[in-house]
Amino acid sequence: MYRSILLYLLHLVLAVGLVAPAAAQPKKKKKKKQVSLLTFDQGTVTKAEFERVYAKNNGGMEAVQAHTPEQYREYLDLYINFKRKVFAAEAQGLQDTEAFQREFNQYKKQLVQPYLSAKDVEEKLIQEAFDRSQELVNASHLLIRVAEDAIPSDTMKAYERILSLRDSIVKDGKSFDLMAERYSEDPSAKENKGNLGYFSAFAMVYPFETAAFTTEVDEVSTPIRTQFGYHIVKVNDKIKNEGTKQAAHIIVRIGDRYSAKDEAQAEKIINEIYEKLKGGDAFADLASQYSDDPNTASRGGDLGTGRLLPVMEDIKMKLSKDAYSEPFQTPYGFHILTVTEVEGLGSFDESRPQLKQKISRDSRAQISRNALLERIKTDNNYQSLDGPILDLKDVVDGRFARGGWRPDSTMDELMAKKLFTLGEDFEATVQDMIDVYSSRRLRFPRLSPSDAVDQVFNTYLEGELLAYEEAQLPNKNEEFRNLLQEYRDGILLFTLMEQKVWKKAVQDTTGLEAYYEANKESFKANERLDVREYRAETEEAMVKVKEALEMGMTDQQIDSAFNDNSPINVRITSQTYEKGAGGLDEAIFGQEKGYISDPLSASSFYRVIVIEDKRPEGIKTFDEAKSECITRYQDYLEQTWLDELAQTYPVKINEKAFKKLYK
Repeated sequence: MYRSILLYLLHLVLAVGLVAPAAAQPKKKKKKKQVSLLTFDQGTVTKAEFERVYAKNNGGMEAVQAHTPEQYREYLDLYINFKRKVFAAEAQGLQDTEAFQREFNQYKKQLVQPYLSAKDVEEKLIQEAFDRSQELVNASHLLIRVAEDAIPSDTMKAYERILSLRDSIVKDGKSFDLMAERYSEDPSAKENKGNLGYFSAFAMVYPFETAAFTTEVDEVSTPIRTQFGYHIVKVNDKIKNEGTKQAAHIIVRIGDRYSAKDEAQAEKIINEIYEKLKGGDAFADLASQYSDDPNTASRGGDLGTGRLLPVMEDIKMKLSKDAYSEPFQTPYGFHILTVTEVEGLGSFDESRPQLKQKISRDSRAQISRNALLERIKTDNNYQSLDGPILDLKDVVDGRFARGGWRPDSTMDELMAKKLFTLGEDFEATVQDMIDVYSSRRLRFPRLSPSDAVDQVFNTYLEGELLAYEEAQLPNKNEEFRNLLQEYRDGILLFTLMEQKVWKKAVQDTTGLEAYYEANKESFKANERLDVREYRAETEEAMVKVKEALEMGMTDQQIDSAFNDNSPINVRITSQTYEKGAGGLDEAIFGQEKGYISDPLSASSFYRVIVIEDKRPEGIKTFDEAKSECITRYQDYLEQTWLDELAQTYPVKINEKAFKKLYK
């Protein structure tokens, strides 16, 4: 549970600001003399460094110029506490543990990716992605599957097959929909006839996206290759992208566990709901009361902003804000869809960071990656020797492509030969490549031994080039160096907070109970009622429910009587209300156990309340207060710990430097 919130904590860490001790910063020529702002025995924090992290996390350099000394001081106090926690973690040696190193290296691999790109190529990809994001394409496809590493004969067979199908459509006039339904090897084509609905940039793999955006409406693309095989793409429509649309729905499902037992009954119910919408009832209220999707009903039917079923996506794209669709059917039931919010597209400058991040995770990143590899070679005087690879091809056999080949003692001289050199001090041998081949169990079973050697070499070379660049990055890029330090310290902080505060508050039951006993007066509660609550949209229905309750009918009998023939009438729930907290008229708290209220008007429905139990005003029991007590106990443990850290790690603040922040 704790580890799952690490990313949130690291984000919080960035909001507090992190720095490395001054001694750890690389020296630069002609650098302006740095003024110390904070001095610990463990290191110093300069004024310039504090200004950087404060501005970074408080709106930028221009915004923080107008901040008050009180704001600077509040941030500085938080930062000092953070630094002390990191010092304590380092004193325990947490940075040297196997668990820390494993986690830190994992995050380092993620952090380094945005910095491993060819900037000029990346900029072209960002501009292209922005241009495409302004448009939505509705396209269909027909797929013939072939593995990425298929042998040439299988690849050619698939290509000839897709080309023949395209000719039948383009030259012979065959229906794309029918051909996709009959011949496409995408299983969904049997249902959607190959139609993928509307999509924009990043919704599809890059080669497919490119075909869709560069093919004219009503035209069919030439065959394109993706990791799934060969496709042809027919573009059905292109429309302007208005932005990200947030949708909600009401669904009536069919089945024994639902109110609608057959299609006719489901259609009747959805039409009743539709009439209520047309009559002015709020969509969210109707979804909350009647939708058979428990995951969204409690949120007014909210489906978020993600992609929906193609038929739903098409409807969503054509709806304006607050408009709703007519009832329609999918394999899951009968729906009504609405668009609740529309977030317009940002400008290029606003969109750029997000586009850059998406590109780094997209297959198009390989375009930038290839350019990067060439730059690394050029910048670091890469020198390759072809002879050893040719010699290796002469000695490998069929086992190489299957990952089972190993050199024997007669090949020692070949294994020692250099494959390439990089920079001033790096050289790779044939043995180094074979070690990677063996340890990673590289296999290319569809390739010939010679082609498999080329593939292993390319894989090995890319890995070594990137590793070399990554090792140089902290020295070359100050931004990356700072970010790496932030994540390092953030993981240390998280680990120690787990030990000192979070887990301790949960696991130290003796201490928790002692804290409760010492502070039980602060865990007071007003009078509370445990009730059964019956809801319906009309007061008349609630009058009938009250009569049924007074007759002694059980909840099961009420559900059967009111819901079998009219599936959207009565909902039954259990609730707990506290006096003075709202939600229930305080006069009801004066009633006795077993009391049945008259119909009460709520925001969008009526209800009848039955009091099942009454709990008097007073101090909550330990079990009742446990969740709240844990939170308070954590705060208590952390403050006690901070007091100890202040004694262990004193700090001197340069007040003159503080007064000159951003001056």
